[in-house]
Amino acid sequence: MKKIKGAILGYGDRSFWYSQYALDKPEELEIIAVIDVNDYKLAKAKERFNIPDDMLFNNLDEFLNKNIACDFVINGTMDQLHYETTIKLLNKGYNILLEKPITSNPEELLEIEKLSIKNNCKVIVCHVLRYTPFYRKIKEILDSGEIGKIINMEMNEHVWHGHFVNAYVRGKWRSEKECGSGFLIAKCCHDTDLMCWLNNITIPTEVASFGKRALYAPENAPEGSTEYCHTCPKKDDCMFNAEVFEAVMNCCPQYTWAALNKDKNAITEEEKLAYLKTSVFGKCVYKTDMDIVDRQSVIVNFANGSTATLNMVGGATKAGRHIHIVCEYGEIIGYIEENKIIYRKFNKDAVKVKYTCDENMYTDTVIDINLLDNRENNASAGHNGGDFYIMKDLVSFLRGEGTSVSTTVISDSVNSHLICYAAEKSRTEKVIVNIEKEYGKR
Repeated sequence: MKKIKGAILGYGDRSFWYSQYALDKPEELEIIAVIDVNDYKLAKAKERFNIPDDMLFNNLDEFLNKNIACDFVINGTMDQLHYETTIKLLNKGYNILLEKPITSNPEELLEIEKLSIKNNCKVIVCHVLRYTPFYRKIKEILDSGEIGKIINMEMNEHVWHGHFVNAYVRGKWRSEKECGSGFLIAKCCHDTDLMCWLNNITIPTEVASFGKRALYAPENAPEGSTEYCHTCPKKDDCMFNAEVFEAVMNCCPQYTWAALNKDKNAITEEEKLAYLKTSVFGKCVYKTDMDIVDRQSVIVNFANGSTATLNMVGGATKAGRHIHIVCEYGEIIGYIEENKIIYRKFNKDAVKVKYTCDENMYTDTVIDINLLDNRENNASAGHNGGDFYIMKDLVSFLRGEGTSVSTTVISDSVNSHLICYAAEKSRTEKVIVNIEKEYGKR
């Protein structure tokens, strides 16, 4: 079987985990080139994949000018760079595994879609949750038709406070102006993608949304608190004191210490405390330049009359994604963290035997998703196995072995982004947004 060859553009956290597949399955995938502006990251990639120096690049143009033959490029750059870099890659004819979000600009989104079709390039968006055994099983049940069409979906994402603070309050996604994306599209286009993919017999038509920054806001700062934790007289009573939250508890260290260009385990306590005195990771959570929301609710209407809601909450005590789908003849309920699904079916024969209305009208079956996960023990477990399975599907796709129910072209990822754009317009302008009128007919 053909070994797929890939290159990496932007060797950050996400590219690191996608490329793990080359180590899990070296007979299927080889990483042959890496592009990154950071020499430390290039050195780490060289060591990890045994890449020669002439296949390490500091900018994309150097790579493109060399006309390197490979089957695809992982585009793991920051959100605001996706459009420019993706257009350049498409113009050179490269297939792309593109980190979400595609872009935060509707015109750029549709241009990428159009160019990928024109140049016959495959663009697979990293909506990794649809590749997990958990959501694949839900899709399988829905596509079987056993419980009919979707009537309503309720989806919740609770972002754990450690993740939220270090990515969206102190981290590089805290500012839409800086990173190019708001909280909804940066974090929850996963969820809007699931919403559209699970219900892909129809399309979203209208969106309404509410949300704001209200928890990690200046008005909630303790009286007398200072900009940086190390000088704050209130720090000993604050659960977000950076000297503990970052340096001791090490919440999401891949974000906190990335700028030090050093292996996390090699960073000393003295180096950490010194860094926190000047870094945004050492700032009071109520006094950063964060300009995104920390909670948002979205309501979506679909063309066939089905509806869906998404509630996202930043700073929750415990991380969790919950889904509850009501169909014509049954329901599906589950928390992905528990990796179990409740599959509920109406007993259609109940009326024939004249049961009372609350007796034996439905049956519940608990499906243990752990029994459906065929990953090897040492394979990447990121995103409940989604990081592994997206790469497995991508390799099969590029080999010409066909696609799974999860693998789709970029056009199937566009609707999820349009929901996010419409939700932000609704939230900021306090209107209900008609997707077709706002962004054109799909």
